[in-house]
Amino acid sequence: MSEFKRKRIYYTKAQIKTGLVTEGEEFMFMDGTEYIGQYHTYTTEETFSEPNFVKDKSRMLIPYVPPIGTSDTVKLGGIPFDVAKNYVYDQIKEIKFKKSLTPNDTIVTPTDKDFGRGYMIRYFAKKVNDDIIIELDRDKKSEWGKDGGLDKHLWELFEFRWKVSGPEFDIIDKKSGILTQSGIVDTNRRTIALIAEKYPHISNILVNLTEYSE
Repeated sequence: MSEFKRKRIYYTKAQIKTGLVTEGEEFMFMDGTEYIGQYHTYTTEETFSEPNFVKDKSRMLIPYVPPIGTSDTVKLGGIPFDVAKNYVYDQIKEIKFKKSLTPNDTIVTPTDKDFGRGYMIRYFAKKVNDDIIIELDRDKKSEWGKDGGLDKHLWELFEFRWKVSGPEFDIIDKKSGILTQSGIVDTNRRTIALIAEKYPHISNILVNLTEYSE
C-alpha cells in the first residue's frame, strides 16, 4: 500500500479526527524518519501527516521506533537486521490484518417497493466498546454471528425505518394544527433523535436527512 493512499476513497467527518499534534517520539514515516507536527487519524486505525488529508502530501504514519545507538542496523545471530525497515514491514502486515476485521460501510439502494411504501429499512452495526458504526445491507446483516460474518460478541446490530418518499417537510393543517402528512426531513430527524438515545454517534453519521429519497 502506498504511503500516500488511504484504505478508502471517502470518509465521513465522524470517521476523521483532525488537527492533532505530535511533539516527537510518537510517529514516523514508513522510511523510518521521525515525524513532528500536525496529523489526523481515522476510525479505520490509519494515521496520516498534516492536520487534514492533502492529496500527494499527507503520508502514512506508523508508531515511532527509536534508533539503536547510531544505527538502526543490529546483528542477530551474526546477520544484519534493520530494525526500522522490519518494524515497518510488521506494521504493514498488521494494517492489512485489521482491515479484514473491520468491514467497510455497505452502499445500499432503496427498491421500487421501498419508494412505494415510503420508507426503507436500514441496518447498522456498532462495535462494542467503541464509537465505530457501519451500515450493512440485508445479506451482511443476516450473516451476523455466522462464519464469515460479523462477530456477534464484537458487533451489536440495530435497524430502523428511513423515510425515502413523500413531501420534504411535515404538512400540518393550518386550522386544526393536526399533522396530515409526514415529511422526509422531519420524520428522519425524529428517527435519528430516537436512535441517538442509545447510539449517540449515529447523529454524526446520518447528517443528510434526504439521503436516498426521491
